[in-house]
Amino acid sequence: MEFENQIGKTFFEKEFYELIQFELEKNFEQHFSQFIHFYFERIENAKIRITEIAHFFDSKEMNKKGREIIEKREWFEIAENHDHLNLILCRFDRTGLASSIWKNSTRTEDWKRGWADEKPYEPMTPDEIRLGFRELAGFFQNQQALHNLRNKKAV
Repeated sequence: MEFENQIGKTFFEKEFYELIQFELEKNFEQHFSQFIHFYFERIENAKIRITEIAHFFDSKEMNKKGREIIEKREWFEIAENHDHLNLILCRFDRTGLASSIWKNSTRTEDWKRGWADEKPYEPMTPDEIRLGFRELAGFFQNQQALHNLRNKKAV
C-alpha cells in the first residue's frame, strides 16, 4: 500500500486503524524502521479524512513533534520499537489505541498518550490522598503485626 495515496480519503476511525494494522502485519519487513504520522480531521457521519502524512528520521524526532502537537491535532502513528512496530491512534484528549506488531503476533489495547517527564495530568483530590494514606498506614500496620508474631530466640 502506498501511504501517500490515502491523503484526502475518508474512513471511519476504526476502519483506517485496521487497514494500517493489516498492512503492517502483511508487510512487516517493508515497514520496519519507518516513523510516520497520519494527520486527520473529523468530518460528518463520524468519519475522518486523512489530511497529511509526515515522515520522520527517527523516534526522537517523531516524539518531539508529538509533544508539540498533543491536544492540538489528531493522528495515527507508525514507529519501530526494537523488535516490533507500534501503531498508535492519538485523539485530542490523548486517548486512543495502541498495537504492538511482531512478525507473528499483534496485541492491541486502549491507551492514553503521555510522557514520563510530564507533570501529572490532574492533581489528586483530597479524598484520593486520604485513601492512599489509609492504604499505606494499613500496610505498615500489617508489617508491624507480622514482625511481632515472629518467633524470638531465647537468650
